[in-house]
Amino acid sequence: MNIFSYTKQYMDQINGQFTEYDHTKAVVVAPTSDGRFQTILFTLEAGKSSAGQLAILSSKVCEYYTGIDLKNLLEQNASFDYSRFILEDGHLKVQATCFSGSASEESITNMIQEVARIADIYELKLTGKDIH
Repeated sequence: MNIFSYTKQYMDQINGQFTEYDHTKAVVVAPTSDGRFQTILFTLEAGKSSAGQLAILSSKVCEYYTGIDLKNLLEQNASFDYSRFILEDGHLKVQATCFSGSASEESITNMIQEVARIADIYELKLTGKDIH
């Protein structure tokens, strides 16, 4: 399966946007509830601790600030199917990964939906705004 080709097709179906920058990087703008959208960076890269290419979907929630309850976010990770919270470059993000070679259309669809939904919920919860 060509992951980017499928993702573009899926975004067309749900009135989202897909912009491919090169064969390893794309931006997805996925609709969420209440007419909002969430931006997701979609990258393909070599695994850090295992062989194989990873498909990584990542969405910013907000800039990290000391009032964020990291213990609670770590506990929330256990309730997600694909996603997890991460801190990267000073930002709280929601990220989902899978091996690109074994990814199915269903798993990519579910990952996009979950990352967008969780990032949107927590962005609103932590900032009170629709930023990303």
